[in-house]
Amino acid sequence: MLIGKNATWAYLVARTKVMKRKLIPKDEYRKLLNMEFNEIVRYLEETEYKKEIDEFGYRYSGPKLMDYALSLNLSRTYQKIIRISFGLAKDLISSYLKKWELMNIISIIRGKAANIPQDEIEEAIVPVEKDFEYYKSLIAKDVDEIVNTYRGTPYFETLSKMGAMPPSQLEDDLFKIYYLELTKLKPAELSLKLFVDFVKMEVDLRNLKTILRLKVEGATPDEIIARLIPNGFELTLDECRKLATMSWGELVKALEGYWFWKDIEKIEEELSTTEVLFDKAWIEAITKRATSYPLSILPVMHYMVLKKVEVDNLRILGWGKWYNMPNDEIERQMVIV
Repeated sequence: MLIGKNATWAYLVARTKVMKRKLIPKDEYRKLLNMEFNEIVRYLEETEYKKEIDEFGYRYSGPKLMDYALSLNLSRTYQKIIRISFGLAKDLISSYLKKWELMNIISIIRGKAANIPQDEIEEAIVPVEKDFEYYKSLIAKDVDEIVNTYRGTPYFETLSKMGAMPPSQLEDDLFKIYYLELTKLKPAELSLKLFVDFVKMEVDLRNLKTILRLKVEGATPDEIIARLIPNGFELTLDECRKLATMSWGELVKALEGYWFWKDIEKIEEELSTTEVLFDKAWIEAITKRATSYPLSILPVMHYMVLKKVEVDNLRILGWGKWYNMPNDEIERQMVIV
């Protein structure tokens, strides 16, 4: 990691602005919600998703076609950002996007545990920092060999416990290592501080969702605390510990005033809707910060988050329409900002 090294952000921010203009405008989602599934696919064929839809069109149809096309487009978008970056920007962006390596490993392990065919596991991979051939070689190995591939990395010890803990806990532990690696950076300049604060806000959001999810599942405070990630932005580990010991009503009251609380009147135990509200607050917060620091890494990080949100929205929309879900139910699950 090139700590403290100066980087010129103007070029990367300018390139990112061009990419951002291709995102689907907020108002267009209202039109998409009123379309049938096949109409949505035809709409996407007039956007930057056309290439990927054409590539998968001969193999798949329905929402699977959308899923694979969206994932491939997201992968190529992130690869492009890494490719056009340089210096400190490239180091930070590559480190942040390493989360996709973890998600791919988890997909591979779960797929092999469920005896899913190799070609189907391959289709779930979103290669970003490492190429597709790397993951294809992993899928061909048995689980022990996959774990040994990560010997000497910060993730080996956790991966070696596979089978001895629930999959969700394994995932939480892997991401705890990931976020600790990023948040322990000591900012030597503003760009680094903005990046670390961005990641810490993401930690806040992840810890918040973990606490709420485990509360609903009836986990004990100790079980919740064991899954939390240190180094949050406002939700310090001590704050999280306090929240974990509270009743549901006390917890809801205690969350008021944090940066992610904006306009959230209540937290429901039906978490999918509540998580969407917090995700919207997260997008609004980083939008404001990116606007305040236009020549920094924040506009780039902002775009990467918006791109992932767009892909998630389109995936929810596609599956919802395929199964004839009511429009209001589909919309409640989408993060439209």
